[in-house]
Order: sequence, then C-alpha cells, then structure tokens
Amino acid sequence: MSIANYAKALYQIAKEQDKVSLIAFQFGEFKNNVGENESWITMMDSPMLSTPEKNKMIDALGYDASFLAFLKMLVQKRNMHHYLEIYDEWLHLSRTYLKIAHIHIYSAKPITKTQEDALRKVIQPRFVNQQLDFHITIDEHLLGGIKIVHQGQSLDRSIARELKELYTTI
Repeated sequence: MSIANYAKALYQIAKEQDKVSLIAFQFGEFKNNVGENESWITMMDSPMLSTPEKNKMIDALGYDASFLAFLKMLVQKRNMHHYLEIYDEWLHLSRTYLKIAHIHIYSAKPITKTQEDALRKVIQPRFVNQQLDFHITIDEHLLGGIKIVHQGQSLDRSIARELKELYTTI
C-alpha cells in the first residue's frame, strides 16, 4: 500500500465516523510525541518485539480506537517509519475537509500581532469559507519583507527577491 493510500484510508474512516477533527488532533499529538523519541518508531518496526507486545504499547497511548487501529495496522505491515509522510498527506486531506487554509509566511524578522492581523485581513478574501492557519518562519535570508506560500504557490515580496530581479535586469 502506498503512503498516500494509508492517509486516504485513515481519512475515509475518520470521515465516516465524523472524527476528522479528533483524529487530526491526535495524529498531530502523536507526531510531536514520537518526534521526541524516534527509538519508539524503530522499536515498532522491529521484529524483536511480538505483535501483541507492540499492540499493548499502542493501546497505552490512549487515543481513539480508530486511530489506534490505524497505528496497529502500520505496525503489522512494518510501516510505522513512514508516519511523517503519512502525516503530511493526512494533514492535506483533513485540512481540506475541515476547510482550513494553511498559509506559510516567511519573514525576515518577527511579525507582530498587529501585522499578523493585517495580513489575515488582506489574505482572508482569497479563501472564502475557510479558516486561515498561519505558520510563521523567520528567514534571515530574505533581508526584509515577506514571502507567503500556500500549496506550493508563493507570493514573494521580499527584498532578496527584489534585489535578484534588479540584478537580472541589469
């Protein structure tokens, strides 16, 4: 089964059970917790532990039964190490369903709450009936200005881009 199919299968189950929001939260929490302990993933893919032992460890996580079943299936197929790739695909599917537009903003310096609110006000009309989710990254390579990215498309209003354009025209 491909990585995208794992995410699609989880999405279909979550959608049928009206648990997309719950599983989105739990998958995010799982990703953050496991990121702090990568050896847990290695252990889940290892043949050194029996499947019942692994299932017991997964049950101890205390998540929704559907999400636990999904994790157990990954363990059974020894594909737990693909959880980050599955998460990325899952995130796209769940955000589309929940009508959340994930906007990545790159800035040369920290953005104040007032600036963030102004950006939200300008960007929101382009995303009718969607909630905006900003992820702000400080990128000192920009020198100044901002770069806004949504689903691979970007609006680059950085000084670095302006200088690059000026250089190519000279």
